[in-house]
Amino acid sequence: MRWIWRALAYWDVTQEGGHGDLRPYVLVQFGSVLVILLLVGLFPSRYTRGVDLVAALAIYVFAKIFEAADGSIFALGNIVSGHTLKHIAAAVSVYWILRMLRHRDVLSAQQRIRSTNE
Repeated sequence: MRWIWRALAYWDVTQEGGHGDLRPYVLVQFGSVLVILLLVGLFPSRYTRGVDLVAALAIYVFAKIFEAADGSIFALGNIVSGHTLKHIAAAVSVYWILRMLRHRDVLSAQQRIRSTNE
């Protein structure tokens, strides 16, 4: 969480200089997604329901799409904005992870070997 605050502080300082550099913020926002993908891909899970992480990540990607299309979504009917949908999708993504943690089971050694060979 510290990194996001540092990235925002950097943006604020560069904004005062007239060229608001958001590269560290973008790295924090999307770099974390890449790290999660790498962890899921490189390290086999010791638990069932590992695919739920991919589902949660996909939902988070939709949240980022809603954020990017904020004005366009609101213009469709002037009822709900992309920003609102972003928060709903992000909450659903977190819920999906909590659901996974609640329902997962430990894989036996034999199941782990089988899942790495697939």
